[in-house]
Amino acid sequence: MAASSPTIKGDKLICLGKTYLLHAQELGDAVPDRPVLFLKPPSAAVYASAPGARVPVELVKGKGNVHYEAEVLLRLNSALEVDAVSLGLDLTLRDLQATIKKNGHPWEISKAFPNSAVVGPWVSLESFPDYSETEFTFSIDGRERQRGALKQMMYSTQQAIEIVRDSFTLVPGDVIFTGTPHGVGPLTPGQTGRLQWGDKLSYDVTFS
Repeated sequence: MAASSPTIKGDKLICLGKTYLLHAQELGDAVPDRPVLFLKPPSAAVYASAPGARVPVELVKGKGNVHYEAEVLLRLNSALEVDAVSLGLDLTLRDLQATIKKNGHPWEISKAFPNSAVVGPWVSLESFPDYSETEFTFSIDGRERQRGALKQMMYSTQQAIEIVRDSFTLVPGDVIFTGTPHGVGPLTPGQTGRLQWGDKLSYDVTFS
């Protein structure tokens, strides 16, 4: 597997929501004209050190269901262009999020809690030219839960990046979470998840 380690780190993780039609429908949400945007701080993230790594994640307790959302990640270089991709998890306090949405309040406290972002090893675009066509999967204890590809999004990768540029000041090393396909669900301590992207990337996440 060809992967590259990050050489620079940005000051934010930028997340796009509702970019896959079936995921918006499974949550019972209206499909927006543009993706929903929110931020996670780098301090909320845990990082896989290398392909094949096993990443420990302690789940937040006492705040309701923690849901997994597997996503393609994009990393910005010094020219603020995407130079590498990865897979990660956007973890969500789903019960809290439902309450927040009902009250019309911002999502952040259901999205930016400790260990709420899992960032995988980086794969250079040069070594992965067909990344947008290649399917990725997320499995728990050997059972596939999610499968998707960037080409299935309601927006192209470039459109998604431009939407982000219109909303935030970007810096080198910023990471974009592109949204999740359908199949999200709750996590429980003791489970092991595997993120797989063709033959380019694979690593495990253990939940406690």
